[in-house]
Amino acid sequence: MFTKVARVGDVQVGRSKKVIVGDLEIALWNAKGKIYAINNVCPHQHFSSLHEGTLEGICVTCPMHGWTFSLETGEATSGEGKALVYTVEVRGDQVFVDI
Repeated sequence: MFTKVARVGDVQVGRSKKVIVGDLEIALWNAKGKIYAINNVCPHQHFSSLHEGTLEGICVTCPMHGWTFSLETGEATSGEGKALVYTVEVRGDQVFVDI
C-alpha cells in the first residue's frame, strides 16, 4: 500500500528526511536526484539513526558504528546484515512509499 510521506522538495539532493508512518521510522534519501526509502533503524545496534548518516553514492553509513547499507537493496556493504528498503514512487511533487 503506497502512502504519501513527503514532498519532493523536502528531500534535497545528498540529504535525508526522517518520516514516521504508523509505528515505522523511515529515512528518505535523495541520492543524485533519486529518492530512496530505508528503514531508519540500523540492523546492527537498532539505533534510529540512518537519517543522520553519511551518503556516498547510493550507500548510507550509520553514524553510530560506521556500518554502510545500499539504499537500493538494503545489503550491508560494510558490516553485516540487511536494512529493510521500501519502494518509492514520485507522483508529481509528492513522494509515496510502499509500506
